[in-house]
Amino acid sequence: MRPMRAILMLLLAGVLSSAGDGPLDRATLRGLKAIGVVIDPLDAELEREGLSGEALQTQVEQRLQAAGIPIDKNAVEFVGLKIMGAQAKRTPVALCLDLGLYQPVILSRDKEIRTATETWGTHSVLLAQPRQVSQSSAETVDQLVQQFVDAYRSANPK
Repeated sequence: MRPMRAILMLLLAGVLSSAGDGPLDRATLRGLKAIGVVIDPLDAELEREGLSGEALQTQVEQRLQAAGIPIDKNAVEFVGLKIMGAQAKRTPVALCLDLGLYQPVILSRDKEIRTATETWGTHSVLLAQPRQVSQSSAETVDQLVQQFVDAYRSANPK
């Protein structure tokens, strides 16, 4: 029962993300000059299935650069990728991939409180056989990055 609960929680995590891809979310992308890329640390289980934070970092950066979006490792705005996985015995791996743009925010009620929050985001939930986790994840990351590229271009037409 416990592994099934973990899978259900994983699926809900993707549905409950804070930002989306609507007009107001896309408006927060207007005027971005360059962005960083951050890959959240992967669970050891996902690394055993072939996922690599370094490979994902390179993949996302290359896709963004190919789309003409400048990458700056020192930028305060960044695209963040989080991948969560769960698996019960002898079942496919359930994966939730979240891609979001994070920007610094100052609270209007207290200008001394600063944080970074997701202002645009998208996600995908998928099931993959253990031997296909790496390939399925890479394909899904490409799709999520393309959604970001499309949103960025709509907010920053040339």
